[in-house]
Amino acid sequence: MKIDQTEYKGYKVMVSLEHDDTVNLWNGRYRILDRENVVVYESFSPPVADEAEARSAAHAEARAWVDDDPDALSGTH
Repeated sequence: MKIDQTEYKGYKVMVSLEHDDTVNLWNGRYRILDRENVVVYESFSPPVADEAEARSAAHAEARAWVDDDPDALSGTH
């Protein structure tokens, strides 16, 4: 499993993808770690049909959490 790792506003963001073969959709899992590498938040982006879209959505969700922008999080609408 490939894990994307980026830095965003002092946090480490780790994104990995999971494919659900039963429905043929991709989920983006993201973890946000603080400066001490402690996981402060972990979640999934909504399932989508495209692998690249899942990766992009997971990164966007992680940035929204760091930015404290609940309107941009998929589970808050």
